[in-house]
Amino acid sequence: MISSTNIKSKIQKLLNPLAEAFDAAGITPNILTLLGFFLSMIAGLLIFREMFFVAGIVFLFAGACDMLDGILARAKGRVTIAGAFMDSFFDRYADFFPLAGFSLLAVGRGDFQMVTFGLLSIVGSFATSYAKARAEALGVACKVGLLERPERFILITSSLFLGFTDYMLFILAFFSNFTAFQRFFYVINVLRKRG
Repeated sequence: MISSTNIKSKIQKLLNPLAEAFDAAGITPNILTLLGFFLSMIAGLLIFREMFFVAGIVFLFAGACDMLDGILARAKGRVTIAGAFMDSFFDRYADFFPLAGFSLLAVGRGDFQMVTFGLLSIVGSFATSYAKARAEALGVACKVGLLERPERFILITSSLFLGFTDYMLFILAFFSNFTAFQRFFYVINVLRKRG
């Protein structure tokens, strides 16, 4: 998991000066959250149009916004419960748009195997995020899982630049659902031990 290594913190340190520049320009964390949302939507439309390389660039910027909103909020003491909720809410849409683009492209091609993998990727991504959120609401810290959001982002972005989108959807369909069930069984086990 990327989130359990030093990679994420190193990337955040690299992006700190950019976050400072955005703050100086009057750009708030919520603006970055919304910008990431719209860029993900545009990336999804570009994927549907088979403009994969351009979609990759746009999706990279969307991911940067997703990291910068949290960095800016923490650096400037603007972390709020409302902001955290807003970020998580729009993150689900940002997860959806690229995968929806692949699924709609597959429908247009009549490639129902790819449609199936696209839909499984969507539900697996959502189930992975939901499992963590629901577990935390029940008082269980749920940091397990093979393919979390950062890994999904890297996988999708790499496929857009390198052209292995069909394989990526298969990998994502399998491992995102595998991760969701990893979390399911982990949380069930913890809750059963509690009685």
